[in-house]
Amino acid sequence: MKLVIFTPAVKSSAIGRMTRLVVRELLTHQHQVVVIRTESPHLLARESHDFGCTLLPWTSEAEVAQEVASADCCVYQIGDNYEFHEGGIVWLVRAPGIVCLHDFFLGHLFRGWAQQRRDEANHILTQWYGTKITANYFSACDSTTFIRETRESAPLTEWISSMATGVITHSAWGCDRILQACAGPLFVTPLAYDAPGAVDTANEPKGNRKLKVLTIGHINSNKRIESCIEAISSNSLLRRNISYHLVGAILPSMERKLSELATVSGVELIISNEVDDATLSEAIRDADVISCLRWPSLEAASASAIEAMLYGKATIVTNTGFYKEIPDQYVLKVSSDNEVEDLKKIFLSLQNKRSSAADIGKQAQLWARETFTAENYARKLEQAIPVVLRAKVIISAVDHFATIIDKWSASPELLRTPEILEPLSIFNTNTIV
Repeated sequence: MKLVIFTPAVKSSAIGRMTRLVVRELLTHQHQVVVIRTESPHLLARESHDFGCTLLPWTSEAEVAQEVASADCCVYQIGDNYEFHEGGIVWLVRAPGIVCLHDFFLGHLFRGWAQQRRDEANHILTQWYGTKITANYFSACDSTTFIRETRESAPLTEWISSMATGVITHSAWGCDRILQACAGPLFVTPLAYDAPGAVDTANEPKGNRKLKVLTIGHINSNKRIESCIEAISSNSLLRRNISYHLVGAILPSMERKLSELATVSGVELIISNEVDDATLSEAIRDADVISCLRWPSLEAASASAIEAMLYGKATIVTNTGFYKEIPDQYVLKVSSDNEVEDLKKIFLSLQNKRSSAADIGKQAQLWARETFTAENYARKLEQAIPVVLRAKVIISAVDHFATIIDKWSASPELLRTPEILEPLSIFNTNTIV
């Protein structure tokens, strides 16, 4: 098959990283693959992942259109970042295809897209969520408030899903909204990811040193860093024996806030800001425990949690969303309602029995290596494409019948009656496969 895959390609994109793995696996299966970069124009010149195939920017319209016209299927990697996915939205409208959905909250993607399209955006909001939500949607003053006010009432999952001929996602917890919006089939498969710096001996107990706890990625409030500091500070044994390390991009105001909190609380906190891949890999290898807490949880899968398990690290997660679906024996789960106390218990348990971190990390590593593979993902994509293409034909037939009924001036109420719906159920393509 010839596949045209739309994805962010910039090196800093985790979605680009997983797509590189999948593309290279598809190439070994003898498929022809063309990758289209989807970042906003000012990012297109930055260094990209090496996909091993033709790479074009989405702005090269004639070339992209030519590749799309000769493709068996278009595949769109979509997440909640407008600067990374601007071109994906543009081409998804022009050439619908399979959406690989990485987040079940797409509010930031939508807000970025809506900046120059406010009337169209308001129409979409009203269509899916009603006039009351539309009236207040753009009023939030900051990201935290915006997420809190819209993540349940208007996540915009439906907006992207409704444009897809089928959807592949990476956990089941957010699938209801996809099924409400996408006429085609839905597939759930584990995210593909790797840990190139992982070694089997990395999780051996490190003598009598302090227990090293690590949080990686963009440092923000939903990573629950303040809760980790509070849990460590609540016990003198933990204060003496835990070193907490943050590695990732952080705003100066957040860095000051966390540093001051740690100082007042008597917690050893090391903030390294954003680092290169080699330094990040070294930090992960050196850690005993990795905190991948998220609240609220918005993603279909967590690359950082998967990476932590692939490195063989004891991984702390919030018992919600994607993380809740990880088998209990492979991670340490924390309740969002009892966060600090649960963290305190976990830290004390790991401190009192240092070997337990290595034990759970090794189990998680073995499971993750079998689960989050490019081979699994490529096989699922190969299975999905013919199902989606068949569904596309059926959906076209249904659209034809709907057009005829509309020309008969049938009311929406009539179209919802059992006499109409039951015969049309033979065309149902809206299922989880």
